[in-house]
Amino acid sequence: MQIGSLPVCTINVFGNNIENFYVGSLEKVALNSLFQQFHLNSFFMILMIEKAVGEIVADDCESLLNDLQLVVVKPKSINKLHFNTDCKGKVICFTEDFFSLRYNDNMLNQFAFLAKDEQLVFSFSEENFNLLYSILSFAENEFLSCKKDMYKALRSYLNIFLIEIERSYKPLKKSIYPGFAKEKAYKFQNLVNSNYKLFKFPSYYAGQLSISTNYLNKISKQYFGVSSGELIRNHLILESKRILHYTNLSVSEIAFELGFDHISYFVSFFKKHTGETPEQFRKKE
Repeated sequence: MQIGSLPVCTINVFGNNIENFYVGSLEKVALNSLFQQFHLNSFFMILMIEKAVGEIVADDCESLLNDLQLVVVKPKSINKLHFNTDCKGKVICFTEDFFSLRYNDNMLNQFAFLAKDEQLVFSFSEENFNLLYSILSFAENEFLSCKKDMYKALRSYLNIFLIEIERSYKPLKKSIYPGFAKEKAYKFQNLVNSNYKLFKFPSYYAGQLSISTNYLNKISKQYFGVSSGELIRNHLILESKRILHYTNLSVSEIAFELGFDHISYFVSFFKKHTGETPEQFRKKE
């Protein structure tokens, strides 16, 4: 179903005083009607499903949910969730800024399962699930305690939680801090995700990263398989398709939303890279 515009879900959906971190019962998600309609997340949300029946739709990927599963919903994901109301489990939510206040920028990129194109739902053995669940239980107790240095402790629990998930997801892969090229590549990707509406050419991003456009192009091909210009264009096309599919905004409104000066520029850009006009794409979908 299309809507006029997608609601944006922030962490304060769990409480007015909650800004960048939350951990609690899965029931909080199951009973909140906002999660049951298509919306955009502004934060990472990881669901630990101890016992539940439900489904999630995220960016056109639909998955049935069951016991002993973990669901990773990434920022800017268009998704909706539905669980039975007597579900059991936990949810942990955090922003990248919350994690980065203690750990270096882009350290989240060391966790392969958090990558944008990785899978949505993970199944675990009972032993591994219980280990992860116990870490969240400690984190929840800390979160409710409001003790001195609570957020420092919560960042430590979060880091351990993510490391244990990564160990289960990539058990043979050594965790290493990314080198200069990889760090710059992922900073570039993050900058594009945040600034693609205003800045559509590689030169801006090269300047922000204090590297040449040629070097930016090289590391983009090395880590993402496409040139820096292609990565920007691919992101624009992806966002265009999402808005066309999930909203009933007019093509003119979408062009404005994505930072195009005129509707004709947007239509030409979209057709050049997809082989069809925005209206043709929308009718097909």
